Amino acid sequence: MTKRQVSMLSIALLLMSTPLLAHHSAAMFDRTKKITVHGTVMRFQYAQPHSWIDVMTTDADGKEQLWAFEGGAPIQMKMVGLTPDVLKVGDKITITGHPLRDGRPAAAFIELTLPSGKVYNTKPPGGYPGAPGTPPPATPATQPASPPPAR
Repeated sequence: MTKRQVSMLSIALLLMSTPLLAHHSAAMFDRTKKITVHGTVMRFQYAQPHSWIDVMTTDADGKEQLWAFEGGAPIQMKMVGLTPDVLKVGDKITITGHPLRDGRPAAAFIELTLPSGKVYNTKPPGGYPGAPGTPPPATPATQPASPPPAR
């Protein structure tokens, strides 16, 4: 290869790898643990690239603590029905998430319950295919037999 070809190839590889840096990892969340807090919505930031729900909680000693829950992009939140029309500052909620590994009061949003009992969940029923604890997909051998057609 000529120096020019090597230079062009290097530039092309650099440009192709840039989008990989645009998204961060979720490794900061401990996906083996869940926390649930009850509190008041202080802010619902419905924005790209991730939505945020800030919840003020009060512990048994009366000490307040602000928790921040990272949600999906607005389109993902909308797909589960959680929009600014639904969740408002001042709402009393129960919210569950995967906490930060370092112990700070923040988590990856999993589920939110309004006082009405309405639940908003970002995980599909049965979990994600292949995730630990998720049942394997049904195969012809594990699916129940269909009844014979009526005559």
